Amino acid sequence: MAHDEVETAFEVAPGTPLPGLDGLPGVARVDRREPQRLVATYWDSPRLDLARAGVSLRRRTGGHDEGWHLKVPLAGDGPDGRRRAEHRADVAPATPPDELVALVRSRLRDTDPVPVVELVTTRTTSLLLGEDGTVLAEVADDVVEARAPHAPDAGAPGDSGTSAAADAGGLTRWREWEVELAAGDDALLAAAGTALAEAGGAPRAASKLQRALGSAVPVPASREPADATAVEAVRAGVARDVERLLAAETGVRLGDDEAVHDARVAVRRLRATLGVFRPVVDRAVTEPVRDELQQVGRVLGAARDPHVEQTALVGRLVDEPVELVLGPVERRVVDDRSAARDAALARAVALLDSPEHLRLLATLDAWATTLPRGPRAADDAEDVLPRRVARAWRRLERRAEEAERLAVDARDPARHEVRKAARRARYAATTAALVVGRPARRSASRAHDVQDVLGRQQDTVVRRETLRRLGVQAHLDGDNAFTFGRLHALEQAAAQSAERDALRAIRRALAPKHRAWTT
Repeated sequence: MAHDEVETAFEVAPGTPLPGLDGLPGVARVDRREPQRLVATYWDSPRLDLARAGVSLRRRTGGHDEGWHLKVPLAGDGPDGRRRAEHRADVAPATPPDELVALVRSRLRDTDPVPVVELVTTRTTSLLLGEDGTVLAEVADDVVEARAPHAPDAGAPGDSGTSAAADAGGLTRWREWEVELAAGDDALLAAAGTALAEAGGAPRAASKLQRALGSAVPVPASREPADATAVEAVRAGVARDVERLLAAETGVRLGDDEAVHDARVAVRRLRATLGVFRPVVDRAVTEPVRDELQQVGRVLGAARDPHVEQTALVGRLVDEPVELVLGPVERRVVDDRSAARDAALARAVALLDSPEHLRLLATLDAWATTLPRGPRAADDAEDVLPRRVARAWRRLERRAEEAERLAVDARDPARHEVRKAARRARYAATTAALVVGRPARRSASRAHDVQDVLGRQQDTVVRRETLRRLGVQAHLDGDNAFTFGRLHALEQAAAQSAERDALRAIRRALAPKHRAWTT
């Protein structure tokens, strides 16, 4: 079971009264509940890999949601974000359920989780209710004690009336307010946050878990260059994409098609960065990793492409006049592409669980902090990076010129090579933007336009082959194959339109003015 959690939290001094909340937007009344005692034991690797990433895995007793909870920041929200996906297990064994551990195996890698801290919370909950009694949000007034797992019970937490204090035995206590949305919206969340801040709450800088563990939590790899060297700029780009990959792999394991896409993009960006900026890194070390990443990208692509194909073809069918859809066309498309997607996704998950892939992730995670250095590592980033990006753009120019010299009916494979070169140029410019800024982002945008339009063209190539195959099978089964032929013709027309758009996008991308920063 999973749902998205949206919350905001504040630290507050002991004795501070909770403000009135019944005047907030949409709130008709406030239902204040009796205090509850909640005990949560958090599990992590001995390296605290989950805490470092803002992920929490806990077993809670007490309250309405007893059992195992796994909370993972939503894509793009980062370890300190307020939006998280929460996954729960229906059972409450003494050790973490396999299905939850599997979702964060990419973080844990070669280790199994162990208990790292226990939080005992006295919680007083106020339910913010709408006119019809719907729960719009929950406001929790928590007094928290953090202790080592399985430590002797120190009594009911909060009795001391202290906040953010530690006793002689190292037991830490603090108080906080937390607002979690239910049926309410972001406007209510913002209004509740304002009310709590005005009453004395200070925005919480870390989660309960991170607060309890303190300086023991490793600092995530910085996604900004620490200095002006080329290796720091490349390292920062690698760190961003390693985190994107790790964050996406949880969704891949859940069968989320957008997560498959995000993981594939992260893999491609890593390959491009390590390839374009070869003089900055140790090629003898990075090239074998690029080969491994290429294989991962292929497996992810096989899981992603059938979903994209199915969505596009079903969309075409929806737009078709009903009298032109003859036979069970949609069923054939959905059955065929769903089967391909499910089989490929199973192979992708098996790859993610393989020892080889987990070792690859360990290597990439280490490189997010320290890259193997090449001969140009210590050189000025503003000197090295633009020159390497210029090489990527010259490669794009060559591929475009080669494609133009071919006959129209022979251009599909060549256009695909142009697309790959545009993608490489785009990702190279994106990394360079860490030190160059806006001019590099503008170039990356133009390369993206080329990649996008040629992606549309390449998609029609794949869809036409699928339609031809399904049409032949429909004919052999005695069904009318007319609609498959019609869809094939529509895809041909789409390819011609994309071809025209591609010429404009390529001319615009190859204009030298926006690339002056690379010279």
